[in-house]
Amino acid sequence: MSQNTCAPSPLCAHHTTEQAREHRGRDAASVVFNLTGYTVTEAADLPLGGRRVVVTAKDHEGACPGCGVFSTRVHQRVRQRVKDIPTGGSTAGVVVVKPRYLCAETVCPRQTFTQVTEQLPARARCTTRLKETVVAGVLDSGRATAEVASAHGIAWGTVNTAILTQTTVLPEVDQVSVVALGIDEHRFATAKWFKHPDTAVWCRVEPWMSTFVDADTGHVLGVVDGRSSKNVTAWLGARSQAWLDRLEVVAIDPSATFRAAVRRVLPAVQISVDHFHLVKLGNQMLTEVRQRALREVLGRRGRKQDAVWAHRMLLLRAGDQLTDAGLHRLERVLDDADFEQVGAAWAVKERLRRILNSPTIEKAQNARIDFELAVAAAELPEADRLSVTVARWWPQIKVFIRTRVTNARTEAANTSVKQIKRTGRGFRNQRNYQSRILGRSFRRTRRRSQIHARAGLHAQV
Repeated sequence: MSQNTCAPSPLCAHHTTEQAREHRGRDAASVVFNLTGYTVTEAADLPLGGRRVVVTAKDHEGACPGCGVFSTRVHQRVRQRVKDIPTGGSTAGVVVVKPRYLCAETVCPRQTFTQVTEQLPARARCTTRLKETVVAGVLDSGRATAEVASAHGIAWGTVNTAILTQTTVLPEVDQVSVVALGIDEHRFATAKWFKHPDTAVWCRVEPWMSTFVDADTGHVLGVVDGRSSKNVTAWLGARSQAWLDRLEVVAIDPSATFRAAVRRVLPAVQISVDHFHLVKLGNQMLTEVRQRALREVLGRRGRKQDAVWAHRMLLLRAGDQLTDAGLHRLERVLDDADFEQVGAAWAVKERLRRILNSPTIEKAQNARIDFELAVAAAELPEADRLSVTVARWWPQIKVFIRTRVTNARTEAANTSVKQIKRTGRGFRNQRNYQSRILGRSFRRTRRRSQIHARAGLHAQV
Protein backbone atom coordinates (compact mmCIF):
# COMPACT_ATOMS: atom_id res chain seq x y z
CA MET A 1 0.00 0.00 0.00
CA SER A 2 1.41 3.38 -0.97
CA GLN A 3 1.96 6.01 1.70
CA ASN A 4 1.71 9.76 1.45
CA THR A 5 5.27 11.08 1.70
CA CYS A 6 4.41 14.74 1.11
CA ALA A 7 6.08 17.09 3.58
CA PRO A 8 3.75 19.10 5.83
CA SER A 9 3.12 22.68 4.86
CA PRO A 10 4.69 25.49 6.95
CA LEU A 11 1.22 26.47 8.20
CA CYS A 12 0.48 22.93 9.43
CA ALA A 13 3.94 22.70 11.03
CA HIS A 14 3.39 26.03 12.83
CA HIS A 15 -0.05 24.90 14.05
CA THR A 16 1.41 21.61 15.32
CA THR A 17 4.20 23.47 17.11
CA GLU A 18 1.70 25.80 18.79
CA GLN A 19 -0.37 22.84 19.94
CA ALA A 20 2.68 21.07 21.31
CA ARG A 21 3.78 24.24 23.11
CA GLU A 22 0.32 24.63 24.65
CA HIS A 23 0.10 21.00 25.76
CA ARG A 24 3.68 20.83 27.04
CA GLY A 25 3.77 20.98 30.81
CA ARG A 26 0.09 20.11 31.35
CA ASP A 27 -0.58 17.52 34.00
CA ALA A 28 -2.51 14.34 33.22
CA ALA A 29 -5.80 15.59 34.70
CA SER A 30 -5.72 18.77 32.61
CA VAL A 31 -4.97 16.77 29.47
CA VAL A 32 -7.95 14.46 30.06
CA PHE A 33 -10.35 17.25 31.03
CA ASN A 34 -9.07 19.37 28.10
CA LEU A 35 -10.82 22.65 28.85
CA THR A 36 -8.99 25.21 26.72
CA GLY A 37 -7.21 27.84 28.80
CA TYR A 38 -7.75 26.09 32.15
CA THR A 39 -5.76 23.82 34.44
CA VAL A 40 -7.24 21.20 36.75
CA THR A 41 -6.18 21.90 40.33
CA GLU A 42 -8.35 19.37 42.12
CA ALA A 43 -10.44 16.32 41.22
CA ALA A 44 -12.28 14.11 43.70
CA ASP A 45 -15.08 11.58 44.01
CA LEU A 46 -18.03 12.84 46.05
CA PRO A 47 -19.32 10.75 48.99
CA LEU A 48 -22.84 10.50 47.58
CA GLY A 49 -21.69 9.76 44.05
CA GLY A 50 -20.45 11.87 41.21
CA ARG A 51 -17.24 13.82 40.76
CA ARG A 52 -16.06 17.33 41.32
CA VAL A 53 -13.39 19.01 39.20
CA VAL A 54 -11.86 22.33 40.24
CA VAL A 55 -10.14 24.37 37.50
CA THR A 56 -8.35 27.70 37.27
CA ALA A 57 -7.46 29.81 34.24
CA LYS A 58 -3.90 29.84 32.94
CA ASP A 59 -3.90 33.58 32.36
CA HIS A 60 -3.03 35.66 35.40
CA GLU A 61 -4.23 39.00 34.07
CA GLY A 62 -7.44 40.48 32.76
CA ALA A 63 -8.68 43.55 30.92
CA CYS A 64 -11.10 45.85 32.71
CA PRO A 65 -14.41 46.00 30.78
CA GLY A 66 -14.78 49.65 31.78
CA CYS A 67 -11.47 51.16 30.65
CA GLY A 68 -9.67 48.27 28.94
CA VAL A 69 -6.53 48.48 31.09
CA PHE A 70 -4.93 45.14 32.00
CA SER A 71 -4.45 44.27 35.63
CA THR A 72 -2.76 41.45 37.56
CA ARG A 73 -3.74 42.58 41.08
CA VAL A 74 -6.16 40.06 42.58
CA HIS A 75 -8.80 41.49 44.88
CA GLN A 76 -10.30 38.11 45.82
CA ARG A 77 -10.99 34.68 44.39
CA VAL A 78 -14.52 33.34 44.00
CA ARG A 79 -15.78 29.87 43.20
CA GLN A 80 -18.47 29.37 40.60
CA ARG A 81 -20.21 26.17 39.54
CA VAL A 82 -20.63 25.85 35.79
CA LYS A 83 -22.10 23.28 33.42
CA ASP A 84 -19.76 21.42 31.08
CA ILE A 85 -19.80 18.52 28.63
CA PRO A 86 -19.58 14.95 30.00
CA THR A 87 -16.06 13.71 30.71
CA GLY A 88 -15.10 10.14 31.47
CA GLY A 89 -18.52 8.76 30.64
CA SER A 90 -20.58 11.04 32.89
CA THR A 91 -21.07 14.68 33.77
CA ALA A 92 -18.83 16.01 36.52
CA GLY A 93 -19.52 19.00 38.72
CA VAL A 94 -17.15 21.72 37.53
CA VAL A 95 -16.05 24.47 39.91
CA VAL A 96 -14.11 27.41 38.48
CA VAL A 97 -11.87 29.45 40.73
CA LYS A 98 -12.18 32.92 39.21
CA PRO A 99 -10.00 35.81 40.34
CA ARG A 100 -11.56 39.22 40.84
CA TYR A 101 -9.05 41.83 39.79
CA LEU A 102 -8.50 45.38 41.01
CA CYS A 103 -8.53 47.86 38.14
CA ALA A 104 -5.10 49.45 37.65
CA GLU A 105 -6.65 52.71 36.43
CA THR A 106 -7.36 54.89 39.43
CA VAL A 107 -9.93 57.10 37.67
CA CYS A 108 -11.93 54.13 36.38
CA PRO A 109 -15.37 54.05 38.05
CA ARG A 110 -15.30 50.25 37.91
CA GLN A 111 -12.88 49.36 40.68
CA THR A 112 -13.03 45.55 40.38
CA PHE A 113 -13.93 43.08 37.66
CA THR A 114 -14.12 39.31 37.26
CA GLN A 115 -11.91 37.33 34.91
CA VAL A 116 -13.40 36.57 31.49
CA THR A 117 -12.11 33.83 29.16
CA GLU A 118 -13.09 32.32 25.83
CA GLN A 119 -14.67 29.30 27.49
CA LEU A 120 -16.42 31.34 30.19
CA PRO A 121 -17.58 34.77 28.96
CA ALA A 122 -19.10 37.33 31.28
CA ARG A 123 -22.04 36.01 33.36
CA ALA A 124 -21.77 32.58 31.70
CA ARG A 125 -23.04 29.57 33.63
CA CYS A 126 -22.13 27.13 30.86
CA THR A 127 -18.83 26.62 29.08
CA THR A 128 -18.57 27.65 25.46
CA ARG A 129 -17.84 24.09 24.39
CA LEU A 130 -21.05 22.90 26.06
CA LYS A 131 -23.05 25.48 24.10
CA GLU A 132 -21.31 24.40 20.89
CA THR A 133 -22.13 20.78 21.69
CA VAL A 134 -25.84 21.38 22.28
CA VAL A 135 -26.11 23.57 19.17
CA ALA A 136 -24.48 20.82 17.11
CA GLY A 137 -26.87 18.28 18.63
CA VAL A 138 -29.91 20.27 17.50
CA LEU A 139 -28.74 21.72 14.17
CA ASP A 140 -26.35 19.01 12.94
CA SER A 141 -27.87 15.83 14.37
CA GLY A 142 -31.50 16.97 14.16
CA ARG A 143 -32.33 16.15 17.78
CA ALA A 144 -35.11 17.87 19.69
CA THR A 145 -34.15 20.86 21.83
CA ALA A 146 -35.79 19.39 24.92
CA GLU A 147 -33.95 16.09 24.45
CA VAL A 148 -30.54 17.79 24.14
CA ALA A 149 -31.23 20.01 27.15
CA SER A 150 -32.23 17.03 29.28
CA ALA A 151 -29.18 15.01 28.20
CA HIS A 152 -26.80 17.77 29.37
CA GLY A 153 -28.72 18.82 32.46
CA ILE A 154 -29.49 22.37 31.35
CA ALA A 155 -32.68 24.30 30.70
CA TRP A 156 -34.54 24.33 27.39
CA GLY A 157 -34.19 28.10 27.26
CA THR A 158 -30.40 27.85 27.52
CA VAL A 159 -30.22 25.64 24.45
CA ASN A 160 -32.71 27.78 22.56
CA THR A 161 -30.76 30.96 23.37
CA ALA A 162 -27.55 29.34 22.12
CA ILE A 163 -29.27 28.44 18.85
CA LEU A 164 -30.67 31.94 18.40
CA THR A 165 -27.21 33.39 19.09
CA GLN A 166 -25.74 31.18 16.37
CA THR A 167 -28.40 32.36 13.94
CA THR A 168 -27.59 36.03 14.51
CA VAL A 169 -24.04 35.54 13.20
CA LEU A 170 -25.10 33.92 9.93
CA PRO A 171 -24.02 35.81 6.80
CA GLU A 172 -26.52 38.24 5.36
CA VAL A 173 -28.39 37.14 2.25
CA ASP A 174 -26.88 39.96 0.21
CA GLN A 175 -23.41 38.64 1.07
CA VAL A 176 -24.14 35.22 -0.46
CA SER A 177 -23.44 35.10 -4.18
CA VAL A 178 -26.42 33.37 -5.81
CA VAL A 179 -26.76 32.70 -9.54
CA ALA A 180 -29.72 30.29 -9.48
CA LEU A 181 -32.56 30.78 -6.98
CA GLY A 182 -35.23 28.24 -6.06
CA ILE A 183 -38.61 29.18 -4.57
CA ASP A 184 -41.09 26.75 -3.04
CA GLU A 185 -43.73 26.66 -0.33
CA HIS A 186 -44.44 24.33 2.58
CA ARG A 187 -47.11 24.13 5.25
CA PHE A 188 -45.60 24.52 8.72
CA ALA A 189 -48.75 23.72 10.72
CA THR A 190 -52.16 22.13 10.37
CA ALA A 191 -55.10 24.12 9.07
CA LYS A 192 -57.02 26.03 11.71
CA TRP A 193 -60.51 27.51 11.95
CA PHE A 194 -61.34 30.80 13.63
CA LYS A 195 -64.41 33.00 13.86
CA HIS A 196 -64.03 36.38 12.19
CA PRO A 197 -64.55 39.10 14.83
CA ASP A 198 -66.59 41.35 12.51
CA THR A 199 -68.68 38.94 10.44
CA ALA A 200 -68.82 36.02 12.91
CA VAL A 201 -68.12 33.70 9.96
CA TRP A 202 -65.85 30.71 10.48
CA CYS A 203 -62.71 31.03 8.32
CA ARG A 204 -60.11 28.43 7.45
CA VAL A 205 -56.43 29.40 7.73
CA GLU A 206 -53.74 27.50 5.84
CA PRO A 207 -50.42 28.30 7.56
CA TRP A 208 -48.01 28.28 4.62
CA MET A 209 -44.45 29.55 4.40
CA SER A 210 -42.29 30.23 1.33
CA THR A 211 -38.68 29.07 1.19
CA PHE A 212 -35.90 30.70 -0.83
CA VAL A 213 -32.97 28.41 -1.60
CA ASP A 214 -29.72 28.62 -3.53
CA ALA A 215 -30.51 26.15 -6.32
CA ASP A 216 -26.82 25.25 -6.72
CA THR A 217 -25.81 24.59 -3.09
CA GLY A 218 -29.13 24.00 -1.31
CA HIS A 219 -28.46 26.81 1.19
CA VAL A 220 -31.73 28.15 2.59
CA LEU A 221 -31.53 31.92 2.22
CA GLY A 222 -34.82 32.92 3.80
CA VAL A 223 -38.24 31.81 5.01
CA VAL A 224 -41.27 34.12 4.90
CA ASP A 225 -44.88 33.75 5.98
CA GLY A 226 -47.47 32.85 3.37
CA ARG A 227 -47.16 31.85 -0.26
CA SER A 228 -48.77 34.86 -1.89
CA SER A 229 -47.24 37.03 -4.57
CA LYS A 230 -47.05 39.91 -2.10
CA ASN A 231 -44.81 38.04 0.35
CA VAL A 232 -42.47 36.75 -2.36
CA THR A 233 -42.24 40.22 -3.89
CA ALA A 234 -41.44 41.74 -0.50
CA TRP A 235 -38.56 39.31 0.11
CA LEU A 236 -37.07 39.85 -3.34
CA GLY A 237 -37.55 43.61 -3.03
CA ALA A 238 -35.56 43.63 0.21
CA ARG A 239 -32.46 42.37 -1.59
CA SER A 240 -29.78 44.73 -2.84
CA GLN A 241 -29.62 45.63 -6.51
CA ALA A 242 -26.17 44.03 -6.81
CA TRP A 243 -27.54 40.75 -5.46
CA LEU A 244 -30.48 40.84 -7.88
CA ASP A 245 -28.20 41.62 -10.82
CA ARG A 246 -26.20 38.43 -10.16
CA LEU A 247 -29.31 36.26 -10.50
CA GLU A 248 -29.55 34.47 -13.83
CA VAL A 249 -32.24 31.81 -13.31
CA VAL A 250 -35.13 31.38 -10.86
CA ALA A 251 -36.59 27.87 -10.54
CA ILE A 252 -40.23 27.56 -9.44
CA ASP A 253 -43.10 25.10 -9.48
CA PRO A 254 -45.86 25.65 -12.07
CA SER A 255 -47.24 28.44 -9.88
CA ALA A 256 -48.61 31.55 -11.57
CA THR A 257 -48.33 33.37 -8.22
CA PHE A 258 -44.58 32.84 -7.97
CA ARG A 259 -44.08 33.64 -11.64
CA ALA A 260 -45.92 36.96 -11.31
CA ALA A 261 -43.90 37.90 -8.21
CA VAL A 262 -40.57 37.15 -9.90
CA ARG A 263 -41.56 39.04 -13.05
CA ARG A 264 -42.59 42.06 -10.98
CA VAL A 265 -39.16 42.40 -9.34
CA LEU A 266 -36.93 40.74 -11.97
CA PRO A 267 -38.43 41.32 -15.40
CA ALA A 268 -35.28 40.21 -17.24
CA VAL A 269 -34.38 37.08 -15.28
CA GLN A 270 -34.95 33.61 -16.76
CA ILE A 271 -37.62 31.48 -15.06
CA SER A 272 -37.25 27.70 -15.13
CA VAL A 273 -40.20 25.48 -14.30
CA ASP A 274 -39.41 22.36 -12.31
CA HIS A 275 -39.77 19.29 -14.54
CA PHE A 276 -40.68 17.01 -11.63
CA HIS A 277 -43.99 18.82 -11.16
CA LEU A 278 -44.73 18.64 -14.89
CA VAL A 279 -44.17 14.88 -14.83
CA LYS A 280 -46.42 14.77 -11.78
CA LEU A 281 -49.14 16.58 -13.74
CA GLY A 282 -48.78 14.01 -16.52
CA ASN A 283 -49.12 11.15 -14.05
CA GLN A 284 -52.11 12.85 -12.45
CA MET A 285 -53.77 13.13 -15.86
CA LEU A 286 -53.20 9.41 -16.48
CA THR A 287 -54.57 8.49 -13.04
CA GLU A 288 -57.74 10.53 -13.60
CA VAL A 289 -58.32 8.86 -16.98
CA ARG A 290 -57.77 5.40 -15.50
CA GLN A 291 -60.19 6.03 -12.63
CA ARG A 292 -62.86 7.42 -14.96
CA ALA A 293 -62.45 4.53 -17.41
CA LEU A 294 -62.87 1.97 -14.64
CA ARG A 295 -66.10 3.61 -13.49
CA GLU A 296 -67.45 3.80 -17.05
CA VAL A 297 -66.54 0.23 -18.06
CA LEU A 298 -67.02 -1.69 -14.82
CA GLY A 299 -69.32 0.67 -12.93
CA ARG A 300 -67.14 0.48 -9.82
CA ARG A 301 -63.69 1.12 -8.48
CA GLY A 302 -60.80 -1.05 -9.54
CA ARG A 303 -59.93 -4.30 -7.79
CA LYS A 304 -56.81 -6.43 -7.75
CA GLN A 305 -58.21 -8.82 -10.36
CA ASP A 306 -58.44 -5.89 -12.80
CA ALA A 307 -55.17 -5.56 -14.72
CA VAL A 308 -55.59 -1.80 -15.13
CA TRP A 309 -55.88 -1.34 -11.38
CA ALA A 310 -53.30 -3.98 -10.42
CA HIS A 311 -50.64 -2.32 -12.60
CA ARG A 312 -51.60 1.28 -11.82
CA MET A 313 -48.12 2.09 -10.49
CA LEU A 314 -46.50 0.45 -13.52
CA LEU A 315 -48.40 2.87 -15.76
CA LEU A 316 -46.80 5.81 -13.96
CA ARG A 317 -43.22 4.60 -14.38
CA ALA A 318 -40.98 5.82 -17.19
CA GLY A 319 -41.61 3.62 -20.21
CA ASP A 320 -37.98 3.71 -21.38
CA GLN A 321 -36.71 2.45 -18.01
CA LEU A 322 -38.87 -0.66 -17.67
CA THR A 323 -37.42 -4.16 -17.64
CA ASP A 324 -38.52 -6.83 -20.11
CA ALA A 325 -40.90 -8.27 -17.53
CA GLY A 326 -42.32 -4.82 -16.85
CA LEU A 327 -42.84 -4.15 -20.55
CA HIS A 328 -44.65 -7.49 -20.90
CA ARG A 329 -47.05 -6.60 -18.07
CA LEU A 330 -47.55 -3.13 -19.52
CA GLU A 331 -48.50 -4.56 -22.92
CA ARG A 332 -51.24 -6.61 -21.27
CA VAL A 333 -52.78 -3.42 -19.89
CA LEU A 334 -52.42 -1.32 -23.05
CA ASP A 335 -53.77 -4.07 -25.34
CA ASP A 336 -57.07 -4.28 -23.44
CA ALA A 337 -59.71 -3.05 -25.89
CA ASP A 338 -62.01 -1.93 -23.07
CA PHE A 339 -59.44 0.55 -21.81
CA GLU A 340 -58.18 2.26 -24.95
CA GLN A 341 -58.48 5.61 -23.16
CA VAL A 342 -55.82 4.49 -20.68
CA GLY A 343 -53.46 3.59 -23.52
CA ALA A 344 -54.02 6.98 -25.17
CA ALA A 345 -53.38 8.80 -21.89
CA TRP A 346 -50.22 6.75 -21.33
CA ALA A 347 -48.94 7.80 -24.77
CA VAL A 348 -49.55 11.47 -23.92
CA LYS A 349 -47.70 11.10 -20.63
CA GLU A 350 -44.70 9.47 -22.31
CA ARG A 351 -44.47 12.20 -24.94
CA LEU A 352 -44.47 14.83 -22.21
CA ARG A 353 -41.50 13.07 -20.64
CA ARG A 354 -39.81 13.03 -24.03
CA ILE A 355 -40.15 16.83 -24.22
CA LEU A 356 -38.53 17.29 -20.82
CA ASN A 357 -35.70 14.85 -21.61
CA SER A 358 -34.80 16.61 -24.87
CA PRO A 359 -31.17 17.78 -24.92
CA THR A 360 -31.83 20.77 -27.20
CA ILE A 361 -34.62 23.25 -27.90
CA GLU A 362 -34.94 21.99 -31.48
CA LYS A 363 -35.55 18.42 -30.35
CA ALA A 364 -37.96 19.68 -27.70
CA GLN A 365 -39.96 21.51 -30.40
CA ASN A 366 -40.21 18.28 -32.41
CA ALA A 367 -41.20 16.34 -29.30
CA ARG A 368 -43.89 18.91 -28.57
CA ILE A 369 -45.38 18.37 -32.03
CA ASP A 370 -45.63 14.64 -31.26
CA PHE A 371 -47.16 15.52 -27.89
CA GLU A 372 -49.86 17.71 -29.46
CA LEU A 373 -50.65 15.00 -32.04
CA ALA A 374 -51.05 12.45 -29.24
CA VAL A 375 -53.35 14.83 -27.34
CA ALA A 376 -55.49 15.40 -30.43
CA ALA A 377 -55.71 11.65 -31.11
CA ALA A 378 -56.64 10.86 -27.50
CA GLU A 379 -59.66 13.22 -27.41
CA LEU A 380 -59.59 13.27 -23.62
CA PRO A 381 -60.55 16.34 -21.54
CA GLU A 382 -57.78 15.51 -19.06
CA ALA A 383 -55.18 15.47 -21.84
CA ASP A 384 -56.53 18.74 -23.23
CA ARG A 385 -56.06 20.44 -19.86
CA LEU A 386 -52.49 19.13 -19.70
CA SER A 387 -51.83 20.51 -23.19
CA VAL A 388 -53.07 23.95 -22.11
CA THR A 389 -50.72 23.86 -19.11
CA VAL A 390 -47.75 22.95 -21.30
CA ALA A 391 -48.60 25.80 -23.69
CA ARG A 392 -48.82 28.33 -20.84
CA TRP A 393 -45.49 27.27 -19.40
CA TRP A 394 -43.66 26.64 -22.66
CA PRO A 395 -41.20 29.59 -22.28
CA GLN A 396 -40.25 28.34 -18.81
CA ILE A 397 -39.95 24.77 -20.11
CA LYS A 398 -37.48 25.96 -22.74
CA VAL A 399 -35.43 27.66 -20.02
CA PHE A 400 -35.31 24.37 -18.12
CA ILE A 401 -34.20 22.46 -21.21
CA ARG A 402 -31.47 25.00 -21.90
CA THR A 403 -30.19 25.48 -18.32
CA ARG A 404 -31.31 22.27 -16.53
CA VAL A 405 -31.93 24.32 -13.38
CA THR A 406 -34.50 22.54 -11.21
CA ASN A 407 -36.09 22.90 -7.79
CA ALA A 408 -34.47 19.68 -6.54
CA ARG A 409 -32.36 21.45 -3.92
CA THR A 410 -35.40 23.42 -2.81
CA GLU A 411 -37.47 20.25 -2.42
CA ALA A 412 -34.62 18.67 -0.43
CA ALA A 413 -34.54 21.74 1.82
CA ASN A 414 -38.30 21.44 2.35
CA THR A 415 -37.82 17.81 3.35
CA SER A 416 -35.30 18.92 5.97
CA VAL A 417 -37.74 21.62 7.11
CA LYS A 418 -40.47 19.03 7.60
CA GLN A 419 -38.10 16.86 9.64
CA ILE A 420 -37.36 19.84 11.89
CA LYS A 421 -41.09 20.41 12.34
CA ARG A 422 -41.76 16.75 13.17
CA THR A 423 -38.84 16.54 15.59
CA GLY A 424 -40.09 19.59 17.47
CA ARG A 425 -43.70 18.33 17.39
CA GLY A 426 -44.61 21.60 15.69
CA PHE A 427 -43.60 25.17 16.50
CA ARG A 428 -45.69 27.98 17.93
CA ASN A 429 -42.86 30.51 17.81
CA GLN A 430 -41.93 31.30 14.21
CA ARG A 431 -38.61 32.87 15.22
CA ASN A 432 -37.49 29.61 16.83
CA TYR A 433 -38.75 27.71 13.79
CA GLN A 434 -36.85 29.89 11.32
CA SER A 435 -33.68 29.87 13.43
CA ARG A 436 -33.49 26.08 13.23
CA ILE A 437 -34.18 26.07 9.49
CA LEU A 438 -31.57 28.72 8.65
CA GLY A 439 -28.99 27.46 11.14
CA ARG A 440 -29.17 23.83 10.09
CA SER A 441 -29.10 24.68 6.39
CA PHE A 442 -26.06 26.96 6.78
CA ARG A 443 -24.09 24.38 8.76
CA ARG A 444 -24.91 21.58 6.33
CA THR A 445 -23.97 23.70 3.33
CA ARG A 446 -20.71 24.75 4.97
CA ARG A 447 -19.87 21.15 5.86
CA ARG A 448 -20.63 20.01 2.31
CA SER A 449 -18.42 22.72 0.82
CA GLN A 450 -15.56 21.77 3.17
CA ILE A 451 -15.84 18.13 2.08
CA HIS A 452 -15.72 19.16 -1.57
CA ALA A 453 -12.73 21.41 -0.88
CA ARG A 454 -10.83 18.57 0.81
CA ALA A 455 -11.71 16.24 -2.05
CA GLY A 456 -10.33 18.79 -4.51
CA LEU A 457 -7.07 19.07 -2.55
CA HIS A 458 -6.66 15.28 -2.49
CA ALA A 459 -7.30 15.15 -6.23
CA GLN A 460 -4.56 17.73 -6.82
CA VAL A 461 -2.08 15.74 -4.73
